[in-house]
Amino acid sequence: MKIFPLFLISVLGGASISIGGIVFINAPDLIIGSFLFSLGLFLVCHFKWGLYTGRVQNLVEVSVKSAIPELATVYSGNLAGTLFVGFLIRLCSKTEAISKVESIVQYKLSLPVLNVLILSFFCGIMMYVAVTGFKKIEDSVGKHLVIVLPVMVFIVSGFEHSIADLFYISAANAWGIEAVKFSVVAAIGNLLGGCAVPLLLFHR
Repeated sequence: MKIFPLFLISVLGGASISIGGIVFINAPDLIIGSFLFSLGLFLVCHFKWGLYTGRVQNLVEVSVKSAIPELATVYSGNLAGTLFVGFLIRLCSKTEAISKVESIVQYKLSLPVLNVLILSFFCGIMMYVAVTGFKKIEDSVGKHLVIVLPVMVFIVSGFEHSIADLFYISAANAWGIEAVKFSVVAAIGNLLGGCAVPLLLFHR
């Protein structure tokens, strides 16, 4: 796919994950929020929109040469989508939701780098399971459960999804050096986690 169309569908991918984030910060509890968040990933998978955490495995399954520019384009589109939705929702969201997302981001940015890397690594594994499962499972019920369950697992477990975090940071209006550093580490962790399973299976 050419760069500009890929960028556009990646903006939609970032916006979709942001919608999941909006639901999460407005949900009455963690379980309901994590369940409804999965709509964002469902939209990405169903409409084949671009999502960084859903494509990092291409470094192993396709080729590094073609995957790197694709991932750079997808991440850029995701960033644009999350920035746009994040700042818009800050203007019109409920006070409680904004307070919640500010608290979430404050906690995330206080985490040591190694913690962020590990938590995002496990999220990368969950995203690999969800995206690959959706592609390979033919049963309709299983195809949708494999999206919902990994999403609920990574949220309830406190794993770090780099694209969702871009939305949270934007909604909290917390961009700065620490937020950029956090985002880079989370993106690297997601990449490592998303590549871990296909690497293990590569010579099977």
